[in-house]
Amino acid sequence: MQQFVLTVTCPTARGIVAAISTYLSGKGCNIVDSAQFDDLESGRF
Repeated sequence: MQQFVLTVTCPTARGIVAAISTYLSGKGCNIVDSAQFDDLESGRF
């Protein structure tokens, strides 16, 4: 089984995690670990 690490940076917005997980699921991917962080000063996810 191949494993990948996906790193995302973008402006903070509601639904980012849902959109990414829905997309990956639709491609047959399985998320085995997840961590997310918002930088309140810069407004970046």
